[in-house]
Amino acid sequence: MRLQKLVLTAASVAFLASTAVTAAPVGIVKGVMEIAGISRNQDNNATIHPAFAKTSRKCPPFCIQPTHPFAPAKVDTISELDMIHAARDVANGDRTKLLMDNRTPVWTTAKKGGTIKHSVNIPFNTINSKAIAKDPTAVIDILVKNFNVVEADGFLDFSNAKTLFMFCNGAWCGQSPAGIRALLQLGYPEHKLKYYRGGMNAWHQFGLSTVNK
Repeated sequence: MRLQKLVLTAASVAFLASTAVTAAPVGIVKGVMEIAGISRNQDNNATIHPAFAKTSRKCPPFCIQPTHPFAPAKVDTISELDMIHAARDVANGDRTKLLMDNRTPVWTTAKKGGTIKHSVNIPFNTINSKAIAKDPTAVIDILVKNFNVVEADGFLDFSNAKTLFMFCNGAWCGQSPAGIRALLQLGYPEHKLKYYRGGMNAWHQFGLSTVNK
């Protein structure tokens, strides 16, 4: 009987230990669990979303992007925390910033892992160089309606243009870089373009929450 109690006690300790590990809090940074409705998955045993499990996509087109792919243009390459802080600012009413998901709409669905809260979906193929060549008026309309660019007498005024935090699927994805290059071509100020290189692949790797469009 005594031996049985010892066995049960040992099993109980093991169970409690495993529960404690599973229940360990997962903050964004130390002492911060949530920002602007964004948090991390609290399941310590969680794995990455299946849409991002593949490691070896064909290159090209899915080649590894440089850290600073727009040089000599001084476009900042930013981190998850930069994106989260920008999302916080947008949530608090800052209209000078825009989080922009440059992927095609299917990637914003639950099946594909959703998108970042407070972002808007403006696919890369509506603002890239091919779109400019095909229908420049349509591209300019996007700039005017979404980015606070002013068009007057055939000129684009970027004085009050929004700072764009652009992302796609990750360091192997060329969609947001294509969008950024096209915007630079149109004269968009370098300092108002931010490139989240890690994209949704890194976002999911950190277990950060998403929303579905």
